[in-house]
Amino acid sequence: MIGQAIEWLTGDKRSTYGVAVTRMILGFIVASQLIVNWPDRHYTWGDGANWSEQVRNSKSWPSFLDLFKRLDGHMFDLAYIVTIIFGLLLMVGLYTRASAVMTLFLWLSLYVSNPFVGSGGDAVLRMVLLYICFTDAGRQWSLDARLQARRGGVRPLMPGWFSATLHNLAVILIIHQVVMVYVGSAFWKLQSTVWRDGTAVYFPLQTDAYSPWNDWLHPVYAAAPVIAGATYMAIVVQLFFPVLLLYRPTRMVALLLVTGMHLGIGIFMGILYFSLVMIAVDMILVSDRSWVRGLEWLRNQRNRRISA
Repeated sequence: MIGQAIEWLTGDKRSTYGVAVTRMILGFIVASQLIVNWPDRHYTWGDGANWSEQVRNSKSWPSFLDLFKRLDGHMFDLAYIVTIIFGLLLMVGLYTRASAVMTLFLWLSLYVSNPFVGSGGDAVLRMVLLYICFTDAGRQWSLDARLQARRGGVRPLMPGWFSATLHNLAVILIIHQVVMVYVGSAFWKLQSTVWRDGTAVYFPLQTDAYSPWNDWLHPVYAAAPVIAGATYMAIVVQLFFPVLLLYRPTRMVALLLVTGMHLGIGIFMGILYFSLVMIAVDMILVSDRSWVRGLEWLRNQRNRRISA
């Protein structure tokens, strides 16, 4: 068993398709959030964010993360645009590892300039971005992979076993992060009365901030069985998530359920970026074999339509 574990760790890079999907979604989140918030950038992270100074100074951040705090005017705008560019480079997979490192650094600097801004998914995003720096995130579905295929093989800088171990350890840490988020969230829910009596999902849907489709969906979530089913399903899936990952059939069921849950949170509650972050990291749990089979199935379906 020890030999199999060593072979799994050092033999080949795992979850390369899942890591690529995670990379693309995280790059999209960083770039799109900054583009959407361009009109409010100075108030959110620049000079106008001094209203958050007490919270910002309550922690001693490393000095190299003070980039956006030191900049103002056009220099702030330039650094802001550079952050968008690196987010886009990470998304398309060009200079992938360097893009991941720079995106992490700039995104952390933005967070330090105003810790008030962000959703619950931002902490997971920062953590996963750190781990992505140690993976071969550009191996699949990236411009780097296309350029490498066109130029031919390139002599690697590190031994193959070392590169594979680094990649696989980072994948394990990302999966560990996902599992801890779900199990920790489930235990927190179990301590709450509204979660135990099956009504928790109802309350956020009654607020304007978490219910953009309130008028349309009110007849649906006004039904007690729907609310109770959604509430208990969230607890059960999150609490038993590590157990469900042990076997392929239950793992696929768990991934379908949590992905559906996050799509529901993103669409019906308007917490889009949090949902995208969690869906991005969940994709790492889909094995390369499953991705290849799915792609072959899609390719066969396309060929049948063309030949019909």
